[in-house]
Amino acid sequence: MAGVEVNGQGQIVALPFRVEKLSFDAKWTSEQAAQLDLDLTCCTFSAEGKLRSFAGPGHSTAEEGGVLHQGTPEGDTVTVYPSKIDPHCEALVFVLSASDSDVSTMSLTTPDTLHFNGYSAELDAPLEPMFQCNLQPHLPTAEAPIAPSTADSQSMIICAMHRSTDSWVTTFSLLSQPSHSWGQFVPKLRTVLSQLPGFPVQKLAAAQEGVVDKVVLLRRFEDRTAEALSCSGQAVQKVRLDFGWEGALVGEGIEGVEMEWNALCYDITGEQTQAVSSKSKEADGITAVPDPPAPEEEEAPPPEADPEAEEGDELKPEAAAEEKLPAAAKNPDEFPQKDGIVIELSALPSATRSIVITINNFAGEGLGPLTCAHLRLTDVTAADATQHKSMGWFRFPSSAGTHKDRPTVESTGSAFSQWRAAASNSDLPAFLADIAVVRSALLNISKVQAAANQLAKTIADKTEAGEEVAEEVKAEERAQWQWRLGCMGRPLPGAALEDSADDLKGIANYEGRFDATDKRHDQRAKAIYANGDTYFGQYSDDRRQGMGLYLVAKGGGYAGSYAQSKRSGQGVMRMPDGAVYQGEFAGDKFEGQGQYEYVDGSTYVGTWKAGKKHGEGVYWDTKGGCLRGTWENGILKGQGTYDQPSYQFKGNFKANLPEGECSFTICAHRTLGMPAPAAAHIMADHGPIITHKGNYTLPPGVGADPPADGEPASEDVVPPAYPKYEGLAYKSAAQLPDEAEDLQFPPASAARPAVVALLLAVA
Repeated sequence: MAGVEVNGQGQIVALPFRVEKLSFDAKWTSEQAAQLDLDLTCCTFSAEGKLRSFAGPGHSTAEEGGVLHQGTPEGDTVTVYPSKIDPHCEALVFVLSASDSDVSTMSLTTPDTLHFNGYSAELDAPLEPMFQCNLQPHLPTAEAPIAPSTADSQSMIICAMHRSTDSWVTTFSLLSQPSHSWGQFVPKLRTVLSQLPGFPVQKLAAAQEGVVDKVVLLRRFEDRTAEALSCSGQAVQKVRLDFGWEGALVGEGIEGVEMEWNALCYDITGEQTQAVSSKSKEADGITAVPDPPAPEEEEAPPPEADPEAEEGDELKPEAAAEEKLPAAAKNPDEFPQKDGIVIELSALPSATRSIVITINNFAGEGLGPLTCAHLRLTDVTAADATQHKSMGWFRFPSSAGTHKDRPTVESTGSAFSQWRAAASNSDLPAFLADIAVVRSALLNISKVQAAANQLAKTIADKTEAGEEVAEEVKAEERAQWQWRLGCMGRPLPGAALEDSADDLKGIANYEGRFDATDKRHDQRAKAIYANGDTYFGQYSDDRRQGMGLYLVAKGGGYAGSYAQSKRSGQGVMRMPDGAVYQGEFAGDKFEGQGQYEYVDGSTYVGTWKAGKKHGEGVYWDTKGGCLRGTWENGILKGQGTYDQPSYQFKGNFKANLPEGECSFTICAHRTLGMPAPAAAHIMADHGPIITHKGNYTLPPGVGADPPADGEPASEDVVPPAYPKYEGLAYKSAAQLPDEAEDLQFPPASAARPAVVALLLAVA
């Protein structure tokens, strides 16, 4: 390949003058090519350093068609038409990124080869090479990091194409960045602009208004709020969905193609609330986009007579046949519009929590005859069409299956929203492991959800009573929800939509990524189950695995570690009755050291086995006393000691009750409420300490082991119960009390309860 060889930072390559188009491509090879997912993006900036637009994955055009992006598994290409670039566009910055993936670990150092090349072409001429650059020598490695934070580079600012006096030039930056998305380091892109020769740095330094520091991008399996994708600065209330597809025969019918689309609305439990399709486009809150007027066909002029033709030749079919004209050239900036709908979010059925959108060819020959399916979303909230904002143009190759896009509505006070706001994408496991942070976040959730539940109950009661609900009340309820958009791009099995009902319901109830075998795999997923329970956290191999939050629809929940979809390791669990367990789990049950805080304020601290108190432990009652002993399968047995500030009891226990010989030691000087004359004889520092023996007798029929306790309350089993002493008979020994040593309270050997708040107080 000819062209200039780029060898280092700061190198400048002058671009040909007045060319028709410029082409920049990033190419890579690797043994892991099937897992590689690198993205080349072109960002356009004004002279003030304001981000004008960008062309990249999910956003294929910029500068009104002057910049186009096209991606393939082997590389990405950005085509620039200089004559179409707006005069206010001062520079184009090219960034290559390794997309963020929880399924496979990759960076820009993963490929075996990685090159960035530039080409130019005059009108109707082939592309000619301008430059070539091997990016690998400019990437950091573990042995030779360019900076401490860039040992594993996720992105590189390759170069900037900027205006010179009367032409364009390219200046190479070759700067590695640790973030997987250029949207996270927009200020760094502006720094690159300030270093370009001839760039108006005065304007750049003075610019403040309209300059953004971060851009939210939407990749496959990721989700973002509708407002973040619209970038309008206002709430998104109405969106337009345009459907399109294309095949080999552009502008004509495609044989074997009878495309259909569906928009299926689901409630929080996964039940369908309504549906629209290409055959039935109207429903509550959803209207059809009018069909575009068909272009008028020009009447073809009659064929000219051939003066040399013999009489009667004009009647021959060969002579009358028209020569078939080639299809018009395709404009890559034009959306292949086939159909569309407008969704007014506030007018949807109130129970709607997600919309699953599909494009399929069940009635034809599958997606094989197509080259690509398309879905475009636009914020059309503003009445002025010039204020409509693009939210994304998603292309999906037919070779990978069908395309599903899922807008979902999420309560702004839900655990999912709160935890996403509190935890960064990369630090979620550490966030979940920080109990103090978890407590703070979830207590905030409880307050918001309590208010939301009360408002929902008010609306439900008025509706049931036949009373009209005021519009301001409805608006208040809608304001508590926030729509988000996630791009799935998952194949849809079956020969008809009905065959995929379970898959579609699963898509509505699961928000997250899938691995290569179509199993749920994500570091920050959300799943809603048929009983209304919700899980937020890590998934692997289609199971809850790692740190997560599980909320029970009837009340209560769990925050902590999972293994094979079961609670395992450290965690905090709130029971439906308000009790809280904090400690170790195994196989979904309490196992190891743990603390159980009962609703009445009493607490057990000790060891557990298979969900039951088992081994040494301490029970602290509501009067400040503590019971030390040994439990077996949830039952207190053998020697036990009960301490209060003014006395101590020692004895045997059977079936959680004291039985047989025992002793009481009383600290007279600590006796609360003692009359002053009765205490006048106490002169010593410790006063009189006396001990006396006795005997407890169990009532008839008592003594059998009670039912096992300690099962997790999420399975509707009664939680652990505290000891009870009703019906006992006590008889003092026939002897006088003895003196005894003073008692320490609380006992030094008694494990004290940790400070536990109601961590999972989520309605």
